[in-house]
Amino acid sequence: MLKFVNREAEIWQLKNILSSAPNSVLFIYGPKSSGKSTLMMKISKMYPGDILFYDFRARSPSELHRVLANQKPGFGARVRNYLRRKIQKDNVFDGIEIPENQLAQMARGKIDPFAPLINKLKKYKNPVLILDEIQNLVHSGLDSQELSQLMNFLITITKRLHLAHVIVVTSDCLFIDEIARKAAMEEAAEYLYVGDLPKNSVIEWMKEEGMSQSLATKTYNLVGGRPYDLWIVINHFRATNDIKVIDTMIRRKTSRVKLTLKSVGAAELRFVRKLSKGPLSIIAVQKKILEWAIKNEIAFFDPVNGEVYALSRSMQEALKKI
Repeated sequence: MLKFVNREAEIWQLKNILSSAPNSVLFIYGPKSSGKSTLMMKISKMYPGDILFYDFRARSPSELHRVLANQKPGFGARVRNYLRRKIQKDNVFDGIEIPENQLAQMARGKIDPFAPLINKLKKYKNPVLILDEIQNLVHSGLDSQELSQLMNFLITITKRLHLAHVIVVTSDCLFIDEIARKAAMEEAAEYLYVGDLPKNSVIEWMKEEGMSQSLATKTYNLVGGRPYDLWIVINHFRATNDIKVIDTMIRRKTSRVKLTLKSVGAAELRFVRKLSKGPLSIIAVQKKILEWAIKNEIAFFDPVNGEVYALSRSMQEALKKI
C-alpha cells in the first residue's frame, strides 16, 4: 500500500476551497504518478460531505449523457447501498443516479444530457465532483464539442448555481490548456499543482526506511520527489539494502528515449538535449515536438507557468546521457 507523504500544503489549500461556496472549477494537475489520485482519495476520506468520484481510467463512457450519470438501481439495491454506507460511514459515490426512463430520453436527445443532474445534485450533502484523469474521455470517443458541453455544465454548477464543487484531475496539461480555452474558462477556473515531494520530506522518508543520510540524499539527487519512482527504490532497498535500482531505472529510460528518437528528426534530439539542462519556456518549443514529448512520457508542460520540464528527475538524468 502506498504511503501518503507530506501533502499538508495541498490539503490545507483544498480544505480552504471546499469550505467556501462553490465558485469555480478547480484543476489539479501535475506529472504522471505524482500522487494526484492518492491526494484525492485522502481528501475523499476527510471531507464531511458527499463525494462523487469519477475515475476515467476505469470508466469509459462513449456517450455524453453517461459521463456523470449512472442508472438508478432497483429498490432492494438502494436499501443495501444505504445500509452499507451507514455502517461503513462511506460518503463516496461513483455517479449521479438517474432513472432508466430519463437516461433513455437523454440518450435519444429528448432532454438535455445534463439537465436532470441539477435537481439530483441538490439531494447530496455539500457535493464535490472529482473527475480523475479526465483527458481519457477523448479516448472514450467524446469529441471536442461534447467536452466543451461538459465543461460548460461544470461551470454552471459551480460559478453560476454554486451547487457543487468540481475538481478536475489530469496529467495532460495540453488537454487543460485546450479545453479551458474552448470553454472560455478564463474566469471560471482555479489551478493547483501537485508535483514532486519536497527534498526534506523525501530524505526523512528514506531515512525512516533505513537508509543512511548519504544514501537518502543520493536517492533524492537522482530520483527527486516523484512518489512512484521513490516506491521502486524503497522496494528494492528493502530486498537488497542498496539503491542500485536507480542506475537501472535511468539506463532503462535512456534506452527508451533513444529508441523513440530513432523514429523522429534532429529537432526532437535538440529538444531533448536542451531539456536535459533544465526547464524550457513554452515559447521556445514547437507544439508538435511538445505533443511528441508528452505522448512518450519524456516531458511535462505546466500551463500556469508556461514551462516545459523533464517528466521526472530520473528522466532528466536519463536525458543527460543522450
